[in-house]
Amino acid sequence: MDLPIYEHLLAVNAGFAQVREALAALAERPGFERGEMARFSEMAEEAKTAICSYLASVIEIAETEDAGRLSKCRRARERREEG
Repeated sequence: MDLPIYEHLLAVNAGFAQVREALAALAERPGFERGEMARFSEMAEEAKTAICSYLASVIEIAETEDAGRLSKCRRARERREEG
């Protein structure tokens, strides 16, 4: 898995952190109901965790496959070097 994938995962987390911070700031302003802002913040957190869970599972599968492939290559190289 290449670095941009992890950077995108970080960007998703950072984006949701910005959403929650903005909602908290808006909750302090007149005209915005704190309860509604809290509800939206909870919804954003739920969406973030669902997204990150999915992304992490896809990353895990790809990393496990890469580890297996690299391990096979290493073992084959070691056998050639020993022989």
